[in-house]
Amino acid sequence: MSREISTVQASLGGPLDIVVLTHFASPYQVELFNEVARLKRDGFVVYYLHRIHPTRSWNGGKPNHSAHFFRDELDAVERAKLDFQSARLAIFNFYNEPPVPELLRVRQESGLPWCFWGERPGYKNKLLGRLLRRWKLRALHASSAPIWGIGKFAIEQYQEEFGRHRAYHDLPYFSDLSRFGNTTRAAQNESRLRTFLFSGSLVERKGVDLLSRAFVRVAREFPNARLRLMGEGRLRDALRRILDPVSERVEFLGFKDWVDLPAAYRGADVLCVPSRYDGWGLVVPEGLASGLPVIATDRMGAALEFLETGRNGWLIRAQDEHALYTALREAASLPPERLLAMAEAARDSVKDHSLRNGAQRFLAAAREAVGNWRN
Repeated sequence: MSREISTVQASLGGPLDIVVLTHFASPYQVELFNEVARLKRDGFVVYYLHRIHPTRSWNGGKPNHSAHFFRDELDAVERAKLDFQSARLAIFNFYNEPPVPELLRVRQESGLPWCFWGERPGYKNKLLGRLLRRWKLRALHASSAPIWGIGKFAIEQYQEEFGRHRAYHDLPYFSDLSRFGNTTRAAQNESRLRTFLFSGSLVERKGVDLLSRAFVRVAREFPNARLRLMGEGRLRDALRRILDPVSERVEFLGFKDWVDLPAAYRGADVLCVPSRYDGWGLVVPEGLASGLPVIATDRMGAALEFLETGRNGWLIRAQDEHALYTALREAASLPPERLLAMAEAARDSVKDHSLRNGAQRFLAAAREAVGNWRN
């Protein structure tokens, strides 16, 4: 057994049986749970509602941990009831589909430690969202179970909805950022060419319509500006119309799977993430790890955690097209040496946001949840 693993095992004070329920086997979730399982070695089980999900185009991750899939295994629900009744700690990372309410009830009745782990709740209709959560998460409302927020942005809203009487723990998403670490575009870019990259669904929530209109203005002022849109979505045709006046400077890359992202980032100078809302936004730390200064909004958990305007990117107001235009304009006019300095600062800002660090924080939060449990 490696020193790292034995240290983790010793710090847990013996086996800590953990059962997790989550939505689907996204590559990001799977690689974090794989790392947790590597450190934990045993007593760690994950139940996935779906292997893949129609709202996401990624290929599913490959679990190297004990994993069960409700839609694939006939006995998964009954197996889950036994595990959620008896494990030392149960973690719920989703709540809006069956059989989650039943498993929440089973866990609450067991009297054993459990917690809820989620992104910031709410986006469009806050009132209806709160009413839905009050019903679906009534077990959480009725308990003193801790809440793990995916970033401080999430914790802020959970404290408002669920009160400050319970423990809160900051546990954002983590992924393997090392695969983005070989990006050298900024250092090689001796010209003043500026390629802006958007990565995400082509939908209104992601703010890509605001980006397109702002880019048309910038492209007319700066012949060096280029835009690449990576992703698919219902706004694709509308975006083509918006961008038609500068279409020779725009490239639609289509959907790129998880494994293809590092290469896509290598072809850019600045990452644009102008979301109207994003509970976390994994694309932000990915872009920073790639050495790309990032333009993102103040309604994104990851942007609020990592971005510092003028150092590693630009943190702008959400839905503010003029602020987006101003940031694009400033990025387009940066001299190569300034872009290089911001690229180095970008990498430095996420150097500790590693997969191993995330798994260690996950296990530390689990240990705290068990040690401080009060029914």
